[in-house]
Amino acid sequence: MIQWKQARFERITEQVENTLPDLMAEIERTVASISSIAASKAQVSPDRLWKELFEPWAKRTANRVEAEMDNEIEALVSALSEKGTRQDALRVALPALAGAGVLAASLVAIPTVVSLATVTTTSFIIFTTAAISWPMLALGGAGIALATLTGSRAVDQLSERNRRHLIVRLQGRARIAALGHGLALGERCFVTDLQAITLRSLEAELRAA
Repeated sequence: MIQWKQARFERITEQVENTLPDLMAEIERTVASISSIAASKAQVSPDRLWKELFEPWAKRTANRVEAEMDNEIEALVSALSEKGTRQDALRVALPALAGAGVLAASLVAIPTVVSLATVTTTSFIIFTTAAISWPMLALGGAGIALATLTGSRAVDQLSERNRRHLIVRLQGRARIAALGHGLALGERCFVTDLQAITLRSLEAELRAA
């Protein structure tokens, strides 16, 4: 059971890492396509744009994880059941579930009976709020408005700088939200939520009689 958990967790991390470049590229494309004023507003208040970028990617990635998870859990439960009742299998599984360590926050937040579809529209909201601090910028829409007094070239330069800065900030936030880079040990991120859902799904399947 522990070996299965470790292998499954490694696979989830690998799947998130493999799809993260898609989110990074989408951030670049989106920021390049929005207006200068919209980019400046996003510098000051990025949550709406961040949510529009992160949530679709998270749902697509979760669907891929779920497709593999369902098959693996079915096979594992079947193998465990051959050695005894499901209740016996659950007693074997519980120590592995309880020994999740850094998954504690995710396990507490995610109920035993849960689907990935539910979590992607509720629990992932933690990554679209002020959970990750964003300092206010003195230079934003007002800076661009002021620059118009000095000529269009200055406006263009400021707009381009704002876009580059916004891309860097959003991509940094993506690494934090997806993989937990920079978070304290045990804080939730996308990977730990997916790992916790896997354990909860296995637990629910074993409890079903």
